[in-house]
Amino acid sequence: MRYLPPSSFGSSSGRNVEAHLAADLAGGRTTLRRQHVGYPLHITRGFHLDAARPDLLTLYLQSASGGLYAGDRISLEIVVDKGAAIHVTTQASAVVHDGRCAGSRQRQSLTVHSGGFCAIASDPYVLFPGADLRLETVATVAEDAVLFLADGFAIHDPQGAGRTFAHFASRQRILRPDGRLLLQDLGRIEGDALRSGALGSVTATATVLLIAPADRLPVQRAFEQAAERCGCLAGVSPTPNGAGQVMRLLAPDGGTLGRGMEAAFHVAAAAALGTEIVRRRK
Repeated sequence: MRYLPPSSFGSSSGRNVEAHLAADLAGGRTTLRRQHVGYPLHITRGFHLDAARPDLLTLYLQSASGGLYAGDRISLEIVVDKGAAIHVTTQASAVVHDGRCAGSRQRQSLTVHSGGFCAIASDPYVLFPGADLRLETVATVAEDAVLFLADGFAIHDPQGAGRTFAHFASRQRILRPDGRLLLQDLGRIEGDALRSGALGSVTATATVLLIAPADRLPVQRAFEQAAERCGCLAGVSPTPNGAGQVMRLLAPDGGTLGRGMEAAFHVAAAAALGTEIVRRRK
């Protein structure tokens, strides 16, 4: 067996991981037709938690390691077939360690076919000092399908020495099946800018993107208030090309941000699925 040094060592070149999930509707329930998940990722068995929507499949995507390390390249592909409904979340926030000039990269490729529902509702990333995280999502969404996508982060210095992360960047591209670009959302921030007050006194922020037909969108103010009741500052606006809604969130800490993102998900899911869904335990 070949010895590989831990990723926290300076000599580590990181991990290249590809994961693939394909969900189908069969017998009134969404099931996984295909799954391939490599270390350090792990997917739980599927849960059908909602009596009112037995078709909705919930999966917990877990990390079997201590988070994201320098040089990590993670790729996740999810395909949601016609009429299927899937909710993918995480068991907890993922820690992003010092990027050591290599950084960490995570790419998602999502396809939601006609009548499908796909929610990618991860907990906020926790950026340790020196962390360099770049996220990229490319999603193809049918006209009558729904996509809920949330990306957020909080900063943390375990030693309390006033250090901060290096860099965070996020890019989201949403397409129709014919290749038409609906929207592109790009954001980036340096740790020094955040420490200098670029976002005021907050230490956590997120973007929630909801792509859905107009009759399956939540009332804008109710969408905002769900997060605000958790202690977040929230703002919702329509997306370009009438594709849906986008919410920006600011919070004083990662716990508050996580609760706000979860509350926003439940409001969006209720509007899209036509019923309240139960709280997911973590």
